Amino acid sequence: MTFRWENPWLLALALLAALILVWRSQRGGATFGAFSLARFALRPSRGPSVQRLLAVLAILCCVVAAARPQYGRTITERTQAGRDLMLVIDLSLSMKVDDMVDADGNARDRLAAVMQAADQFIAGRESDRIGLVFFGNRAITSCPLTFDHASVREFLSRTETLQRQLWSQGNRVQGEVGLLGDGTNFGLGIGYALRWLEDENSQGKAIVMITDGKDTTSLPNWEDPVQAAKHALAKQVRVHCIGVGNPRGTMSVPGRFNRITRIPLQQNLLPDQARLEEVARASGGVALMANDDQGLRDVFTRIDELEPSEHTVRQRDDYSDRFLPWLLAALGLAGCAIIFEPRWRGV
Repeated sequence: MTFRWENPWLLALALLAALILVWRSQRGGATFGAFSLARFALRPSRGPSVQRLLAVLAILCCVVAAARPQYGRTITERTQAGRDLMLVIDLSLSMKVDDMVDADGNARDRLAAVMQAADQFIAGRESDRIGLVFFGNRAITSCPLTFDHASVREFLSRTETLQRQLWSQGNRVQGEVGLLGDGTNFGLGIGYALRWLEDENSQGKAIVMITDGKDTTSLPNWEDPVQAAKHALAKQVRVHCIGVGNPRGTMSVPGRFNRITRIPLQQNLLPDQARLEEVARASGGVALMANDDQGLRDVFTRIDELEPSEHTVRQRDDYSDRFLPWLLAALGLAGCAIIFEPRWRGV
């Protein structure tokens, strides 16, 4: 609830009250010969000052009433017509490769670059329902479709922290490195995401799949990503594939005496662009490549254009006038000034 003036420019009329306070009328009795003696002998009356003060207050109240003070609020009505988007993010071991370059020219690993770009993408899609799926050898749904983007971003941050902790420990859990293993089973990731895209009333449905490696077909639970993309097309879901990796980049490797050296990036640590294009084409989506942080931002900007989020916002004012008390006060003060004027003339 807020306060406002409907006609604030009328408050300038308050200068009239200031003029009345300053102005003094010329008393006709000043020409009488014994005026100075009477002025000395008689106690001056405070009546004229009180009357002038009442007149000033009455004018101020009239000015406030004319400016129309109002109290209320502006109501924003948002009609959301967004899309259902599932982010499917690779957590394989190759995400540790530090061939990505940030805005300052510093090298950092792919996981950090992808998580930051995904976070910014989520923050810019206010009208969409967004969910998260992560995959490696296996896949998990980290967050189902929701408008609560703060929770989605929190899951994103927590997953990155947990993955780095597991990487730093270097221990294998059930034969797997990291949270979901070191392989790349993005067909399974697409399948997990499709489970949440069943709403026929959605304005649009899409999967944004981010990976940095070749498909690991030797996994016992491997799912064909092309077939998964065809299933997505049958459900009117487009799959957009983002490949992360710099073909001309280098990576850090430990050398002798714990020294870190950089070597050219191995080809098996780069995404299979032809495969990603085949998957995207099977569902009516697009395949995009990102070599650095700026490339990732450009890719997500392109996704924004391909999957526009529509919404309408209407605002209406719900304010009520509060001028009546000021107007009544002005009438009361003016009435007092008029009724008691003969008594307050003074000497």
